[in-house]
Amino acid sequence: MNINKKKLGIIGAISIISVILISVFIFTQIGPYDKNNKKDVIIDVPSGASVGKISDILYENKLIKNELLFKLLVKVSNKAPSIKSGTYLLNQSYSNNDIISLLVSGKIYQDGIKVTIPEGATSKEIIAMLVSKNLGDKATFENLIKKPQEFYDKFLYLKEDGITSLEGFLYPETYYFNSKKQSEEDILSEMLKVFDSKYTDKFKKKQKELNMTLQEVMEMASIIEKEAVLDKDRPIIASVFYNRLKVGMPLQSDATIQYIFEERKKIVTYDDLKIDSPYNSYKNKGLPPTPISNPGIKSIEAALYPEKTDYLYFVAKIDGGNNYSTNYQDHLKYVKEYKEARDKQSKDTKATNKENTKK
Repeated sequence: MNINKKKLGIIGAISIISVILISVFIFTQIGPYDKNNKKDVIIDVPSGASVGKISDILYENKLIKNELLFKLLVKVSNKAPSIKSGTYLLNQSYSNNDIISLLVSGKIYQDGIKVTIPEGATSKEIIAMLVSKNLGDKATFENLIKKPQEFYDKFLYLKEDGITSLEGFLYPETYYFNSKKQSEEDILSEMLKVFDSKYTDKFKKKQKELNMTLQEVMEMASIIEKEAVLDKDRPIIASVFYNRLKVGMPLQSDATIQYIFEERKKIVTYDDLKIDSPYNSYKNKGLPPTPISNPGIKSIEAALYPEKTDYLYFVAKIDGGNNYSTNYQDHLKYVKEYKEARDKQSKDTKATNKENTKK
């Protein structure tokens, strides 16, 4: 009896020691390759790469000790679908969990010339930014903007009905470009790729429900982007323009007039409203022939998910918002209020400046 107890005790002790040793082995294998080596290692995770392919890349670069355990850790954590492609800056002091977290975060290594494309920028403005940073030739960019067919092999969405320009699809974002490694086509492709990732299946489904083409959605979104100051106004502005389309009324957007000019004007005049151009939404009914800017996600959402209103008019308020109305009489009242408030603000500013000058 005592012998059996001793045997059980020995077996139990061996089991505990085995578990401890296995745990220590696993812990060391999924820990840093070399916690003291913080020399940077740059790796590329290809688009669509499997966990196996990623583990091969990490193992070859001596960033993980055990490919099998790395793959098991990714599987157990259920993070495989969240891993993002791109260029990453790692080092041997990172544990497997550190590496997985970084790959999931999508915080890719940025090496190049920083270019921030603001929401609502036109293709002309974007080209000017790129050229000013010596990232390409103006004429080449302009030619490519007019030829979406040059990008059909990479971006199938450009084949959809009515798309004759890249205007609207150059997604506003912060980019890092390398003039030595990237051509004008490569640079525009980066922006088109981000748009492709932002325009989700949810948006595509809603677009279909609205019986709209992608081109029409982006034309509407581009106008909303130019007309809105506050985010809360975007869906309401969208409703105004949709209501105008529904009753056969011209959109009458100053933003479409501005698109005609090489440089934005401080104010659109009555003479400007007489310009003979397909982008003159005072003379022509319907949407413009192309988007008039490159909108951000909130304007795209507003175009797809407009508020349900009866408004046909809106005019700006001094605080940046808008006053909305269903009839022209109320609209004229709000226009008068805005002009009076604007004039008062201008007088107050001049008076303040004059007082400060005296001091």
